[in-house]
Amino acid sequence: MMEEFVISKATRIVTDFGNDVLRNAAQILTRDIQMTVTTIQTDNEIDLRVTSALPRTEQFSVAQPDAAHLVVQSGTLRGVMYGALAISKNVLKVNDFWFWLDKLPKKVPQAVVGNPTRLKLPDYRVSYRGWFVNDEVLLNHWQYQESNQNVWQMVYETLLRCGGNIIIPGTGNNAHAHRAIAAAMGLIVTHHHAEPLGAQMFARVYPDLTASYVKHPDLFKSLWQKAIAEQQDSETVWTLGFRGQGDRPFWLDDDHHYTLADRAKVINDVIQTQYRLVKAAVPDAQCAINIYGELTGLYHAGLIKIPQDVIQIWADNGYGKMVSRRQGEDDPRTDVLSGQNPNLSQGIYYHVAFHDLQASNFLTLLQIDPHTVAAELDKVHQAGMDDFVLCNTGNIKPSILFLALMAQSWRTDFKVRSTADILTTYVQQYYETNQQKIVALYQRYFTTVFNYGQLADQRAGDEFYTYTLRKIVAAWLAHSQQLTAMTWLTGDKPLQAELDEIADLLHGHVTPFIRLDQQIQTAMASLPTMDANRLYNDLWLSVVVHAAASEALQRTLTAFKAATQPESPNLITAFLQIDAAEQALQRILTAWQSNPLKKWAHFYDNDCYTNISLTIQVLKTLAGYLRITGDGPDEDQWERHYLMTKGDARIMLLSNTHQAYDDHELASRLLAKGIETQKHSKS
Repeated sequence: MMEEFVISKATRIVTDFGNDVLRNAAQILTRDIQMTVTTIQTDNEIDLRVTSALPRTEQFSVAQPDAAHLVVQSGTLRGVMYGALAISKNVLKVNDFWFWLDKLPKKVPQAVVGNPTRLKLPDYRVSYRGWFVNDEVLLNHWQYQESNQNVWQMVYETLLRCGGNIIIPGTGNNAHAHRAIAAAMGLIVTHHHAEPLGAQMFARVYPDLTASYVKHPDLFKSLWQKAIAEQQDSETVWTLGFRGQGDRPFWLDDDHHYTLADRAKVINDVIQTQYRLVKAAVPDAQCAINIYGELTGLYHAGLIKIPQDVIQIWADNGYGKMVSRRQGEDDPRTDVLSGQNPNLSQGIYYHVAFHDLQASNFLTLLQIDPHTVAAELDKVHQAGMDDFVLCNTGNIKPSILFLALMAQSWRTDFKVRSTADILTTYVQQYYETNQQKIVALYQRYFTTVFNYGQLADQRAGDEFYTYTLRKIVAAWLAHSQQLTAMTWLTGDKPLQAELDEIADLLHGHVTPFIRLDQQIQTAMASLPTMDANRLYNDLWLSVVVHAAASEALQRTLTAFKAATQPESPNLITAFLQIDAAEQALQRILTAWQSNPLKKWAHFYDNDCYTNISLTIQVLKTLAGYLRITGDGPDEDQWERHYLMTKGDARIMLLSNTHQAYDDHELASRLLAKGIETQKHSKS
């Protein structure tokens, strides 16, 4: 009987290091061996090889021809990568999200492979399984080991560990810059629905020309041909379509008037042209098209003509429901799954992170519970619309729970389970202690999030608080009669009625988040360090954003009400409420910057969507307005009335004895005097 293959620090990885994919697979496996095993045993080798003797599929085999050799082989490069990662996962016990959850494998003297034939690729029901790393402003400005490229390497590795095979590696210029590295990891590359064929945006190349296909068809074609030439030697799913210079309809960038039929004709002409260009360069190319946004209505009207072999990709609404998304105040909620057609290849584009400048989740864990997401993904499968499943990941880190769930849904053995079961499996995999207590905290997150609308999926994510707050301040300072672009939430109402409705939505929901925030902090104090750090990063950072930002919004509404009382505007109360709102948001920045894992201390630095730092500045502007309006042009009246002794306040030998306190210092001193509980009229 042959000796079992033992992995130790003496184990070498041999492969064709001149091939990018094989070299990356070897480097990953070497790193994982070095961070797992601690002893040096007999010299042996793991051979990673591509062979023409096996079919060109993603399957791999692992064999042990003798005691000193283990052979991982496949008919494809990606198959070999999967084989190397199977050893990492199943033998060395490296978790799929080890990097993002800081879950290092346990150190062992050596690792025994055992029966190598047990290492196989799972059975997948989804052919194309992947991620769209979208709205990646946090990832793009963060470095790991002093390199942003290392960040993207870890993104690709994690997707492969999850069994993914296709990626959109960022948005705009990012996608162009990163697709070669993604291909070098063995991934198929595809394209943003607003960037067909992965071509450069017209306005970026021709900034002085109108982005009109009717006026400049040859220029558009040249951009598409250039993109095809750059990618034709890489494994690609070619995205067809035609949108504007951004995530919007093309006719918004063109001064030509288009009827509905005109719009469809342009899109159909573009689709046919792109399809011919791709097939001329790559005859067996796989193409896809996103039935998304404005294309949905044209498609349902029967106006769009798509070649039969093109995968049709449908999207959820960004809130976990397979209906068309809201755009502005237009929310038709067209049922996506009713578009199923057994004669076509169809897929979905599903968001676990979203950016809509309304109520989506950018910084935080998706606000829809895991069972609901799992059930929706299973409905997609039952409808036969999962040949292609692409997940919008956002910036990865806030969404690990749902990325893990999405990866499970790609497999043939996927079953819809309760939220409690899903969370229990997740917590057991990534936490060492107090697992039931931790599961309960995760569950409480999903019961604490509140609805902004009547429907089950209309739940508030982090963007709800700050985008709404900034609009309130803008309307307040401009003396506007209505909030900008908020009819999607409140309907067409005057400002005060809008604010009353928003206040009613928040009522009863801020305190539960503050309570959950405190409960998690209490739990972290009693957990072992690594479990506490993991809970801090994976759950508490989401909760503190909800807790602090909802409090800030509620305090802003209270301030407006105090300052606009018709008979006795209470500016000092409004000022104190706005200062408290600032301090609430400052807690979020402190939580990010004081991360106990220094690796993540700057991860959120480029938060430019929910934009906590901007929201603080907006509140500072409002506080300054209230101060100068209520405290006077010299900003000394509140001090004289509320902080000085009566005797000192009456004596005017010196008009001032020191520089005016800054806003926060004044607020702190007023609160220390108990001013918050008193009633004051405008001074």
